[in-house]
Amino acid sequence: MTRKTALDGLAALAAVILLHAILVMPSHPAGLTPERLIRPTWELPALLVLLAVVPGRGMRAGVVGLALALVVLRAADLGSWLAFDRAFNPLLDLHLLVSGWALLSSSVGRFEALAAVAAVVLALVLLGWLLWAALTRTARLLPARRAGLALPPLAAALAAVLIPGWAELAVTPAVAKQIGRMGDGVTDLATFTAALDAAPRDNPRFAALEGRDVILAFVESYGRSFLDDPAYASVSAPRLAAVEARLAQAGWHARSGWLAAPTRGGQSWLSHATLLSGLRVDRQIRYDRLMASSHASLNTLFHRAGWRTGAAMPAITLDWPEAAWYGYDRMLDAHTLGYAGQPFDWVTMPDQYTWTALDRMLRGPGPDMVEVALITSHAPWTPLPRILPWEEIGDGSVFDGTHRDGATPREVWSDRARVREHYARALDYALEVTGQYIARDGDGALFVVLGDHQPAPLLTGQGAPPDVPVHVISDDPRLLARLPGDLFGPGLVPDPARPTLPMQDLRGLLTTVFEHPPEEEPA
Repeated sequence: MTRKTALDGLAALAAVILLHAILVMPSHPAGLTPERLIRPTWELPALLVLLAVVPGRGMRAGVVGLALALVVLRAADLGSWLAFDRAFNPLLDLHLLVSGWALLSSSVGRFEALAAVAAVVLALVLLGWLLWAALTRTARLLPARRAGLALPPLAAALAAVLIPGWAELAVTPAVAKQIGRMGDGVTDLATFTAALDAAPRDNPRFAALEGRDVILAFVESYGRSFLDDPAYASVSAPRLAAVEARLAQAGWHARSGWLAAPTRGGQSWLSHATLLSGLRVDRQIRYDRLMASSHASLNTLFHRAGWRTGAAMPAITLDWPEAAWYGYDRMLDAHTLGYAGQPFDWVTMPDQYTWTALDRMLRGPGPDMVEVALITSHAPWTPLPRILPWEEIGDGSVFDGTHRDGATPREVWSDRARVREHYARALDYALEVTGQYIARDGDGALFVVLGDHQPAPLLTGQGAPPDVPVHVISDDPRLLARLPGDLFGPGLVPDPARPTLPMQDLRGLLTTVFEHPPEEEPA
């Protein structure tokens, strides 16, 4: 055997190993096991037979292209499961690349983010080149050895037929599922459109609220796991107890329950739209259809009943035409909230400043209905602001790069334990400043404070429920008594045994229980 022939043989072996690794690459975290990596597949012998019987550059190019496409789709699926606890849909999820880039570049820096993207692209190019080179050297064994090269894969295919369970289809089901998910998206759009058409066109008075301000506060990544998981309970339990005690001392009362959010790990706007529309908005195609509809938001219903509506959205840094659907009289974003301090990586401003800006710019004479997104507890959860005396907040310039704690995102995210620790600290901060604001400046408003979604499975583990806590807080216990007792219990810690209300149903609940003043309340 010549040296060249030996090298060609090694190249053929390398091509087989590369193709096998690509074919068995898992698309779900549960597949990251040794058993998965060594499991034979039907497709590998089929590809090898084709390469042996139909040699040529076109066939090799097709195999390399198919392999790279499979790697990208499997990696997208794996990333989507890790981030959102669901599979990737090529038709509906490409917009997440923009959000992912914004988070990455603001967390680690634009140059570092570009370097990371370049590294991924380079890795794909290198993989494609290696596979092409290996297949090209393998082709040099043809045509003289074509029959001999075809025999091993043919034998493998025969073994797959004769030996039950010896091999499986790896690629075909994955591709079929991707195509099926794209088809499901089209069908789902029709279903959602029908739900939009059938939605009630009610105009509640909210008479029980007697002109009170209503503040709807979404707390980023505030999920059930923060309360139930022992890894976080040592932080959440004392914090919620302390906030509850402070509120009680200031004359406030609370009832709490569970909501099932439509998303996990991200896409907060889907949860906002779900609650405010009363319809389940669990994917982008539904959101886009809702934004183009005449269906009234909860904000619009309050506006019709005499409330002035506003929003404090510190995470909005670009044009947001969707604000028109929500029906705000005034919407303040990252540029118009008047923050003069430094950002906290992705987080444009600390929650404590957001509360003061909301109080100063969106609450005035007459009833206000204000929606606010609290984002300090958004990934990467570092650095975190320190809580300062409220009278020192001003225009936020006090946050000048000082008054912050925590390592860089790169340092924190290199250790899962540190990620979990910083996540808990971020929510600890968010709940504390929320409690301080209500006790200090609540001024008789009705507060609905809830999580937008669970954090990523990295923080909760795979299979965690989609539940988030919801707290309804008022200085009038009679208002809270209207809430269903089977869903809402006293205090800030929901009873784990209470049933979970779908998030979209909270809108109907609020429009119903606060519709009648005491003298008109149904028996």
